[in-house]
Amino acid sequence: MISAKQREMLLKQLRSDESKLVNIVLIDEEQVAGEIEQATSDGIQLVDGRRYSYDQIREINGLY
Repeated sequence: MISAKQREMLLKQLRSDESKLVNIVLIDEEQVAGEIEQATSDGIQLVDGRRYSYDQIREINGLY
């Protein structure tokens, strides 16, 4: 699970990056990829409608 401090750093990076494409590794080892529609303090929503809360996510773009 991503800590609050890591979440804040990730949100800051995602807001500043031009590319909104992400690779996400979930805690069950499933890997998903897509374009971010919105990143909030609760989780990440992809353009295609998939939504992942931070407690489901182990890694985003190689960041833990």
